Amino acid sequence: MDICLYYCFFLLVSIEVFSILVDSSPEISARKHVFFPDFSLHNNSKILHDLKLLGSAKLSNEKRVIQIPDDSQATDLRHQAGRAIYSSPVRLLDPVTKTPTSFETTFSFQFNTSNNTRTSRDGGSSLTFIIVPDEFTVGRAGPWLGVLNDACKDDYKAVAVKFDTCRDLEFGGPNDNHVGINLGSIVSTRAINASDVGIFLNDGSVHRAWIAYDGTRGWMDVRIGSDGRDYPSTKPTFSGFSASTGNMTQIHNLLSWNFSSISQPFLLIPSTETCENNTMLQQIAGAGSSGSGQHRQPEPAHGFLIFIVVSVLALVIFLAMYCISRRQRKDIALPGKKQRPRPPNKPRRFTLSEISVATRAFSELECLGSDYRGVYYRGKLPNGRQPVAGKRFSSQFLSSQQGLDKRRLLEEI
Repeated sequence: MDICLYYCFFLLVSIEVFSILVDSSPEISARKHVFFPDFSLHNNSKILHDLKLLGSAKLSNEKRVIQIPDDSQATDLRHQAGRAIYSSPVRLLDPVTKTPTSFETTFSFQFNTSNNTRTSRDGGSSLTFIIVPDEFTVGRAGPWLGVLNDACKDDYKAVAVKFDTCRDLEFGGPNDNHVGINLGSIVSTRAINASDVGIFLNDGSVHRAWIAYDGTRGWMDVRIGSDGRDYPSTKPTFSGFSASTGNMTQIHNLLSWNFSSISQPFLLIPSTETCENNTMLQQIAGAGSSGSGQHRQPEPAHGFLIFIVVSVLALVIFLAMYCISRRQRKDIALPGKKQRPRPPNKPRRFTLSEISVATRAFSELECLGSDYRGVYYRGKLPNGRQPVAGKRFSSQFLSSQQGLDKRRLLEEI
């Protein structure tokens, strides 16, 4: 057994990362958890739904890995770039407390040169864990790592932790075997030589990386070691991976991924904004938009929520008023309603309130008698000169056969 199995070297990169991803959310905590023990469609048929593979990225069901670039392509593998992005966004900043979200992620990966030799130390650019503001942009190949391209503006808010096997003197690469943290730039904010602790990224072995970010302290830890080891003791955004090749090639294999964070839930308005779309809009706007010097910021989703709440409340009030008005129309006759001329030999229609006033609310003092059909009352109308008699039918009579017969009921009246 190789002696390297008895020793585990871990690379620790600690850097204070300031908040560069700004968005809003309500004060309700929610946990986001992403877990891919491998990338096999047999074990998880929803992988292609949960992950977006862009550019030269491919899922190898046979090897159960994500490959960047795709080694099955007939074209030259040099100068290729691709991304594997989780489809659902993760909110990484609370606008109320201005505290970034804490998260942890771990993944295993392996680098292979295109000729499958395990002794070659000639790397082909790097693999990066990225946090970016959109899930559509594919960066340039080579030192751009598949993260940024010419269409991305200077304020493109991207965080990348790169595992680089190519020395780019132009961009400050220390050597061809280093780990770095990039904040919206190709140049690493902090980089460290992995060879100093006995780690060689492109030696063909499977490595495991742990990335932990403490939002309260604004502190990021990046650790790397052999696969199979436990974690060593001591605006909406999308997380995933990108990789690229330059003049030399190697296959970046992603074997597993585990990601978890505690964030604030928020209604996401789907957006297709990418670096390329922003560039096209700038070209269409031309000189007219250059005078303002600023782009209109998208409206927050709070306005949409307020609109929904107000609409539902207005609908409830309208239905309540409609039901009340219908009930009132049934109980009280409209005074302005035009009545047909009444023949002299037919009874006049009185309202319930008029009859109640005439009989003094059906007082027992006005009772004249009763039978099975109802009770007879004496009454006097406000404009009447002589007393009148009123009959209040009983519920038993109205429910009987005679009461149900409208013609007999009118004859009785």
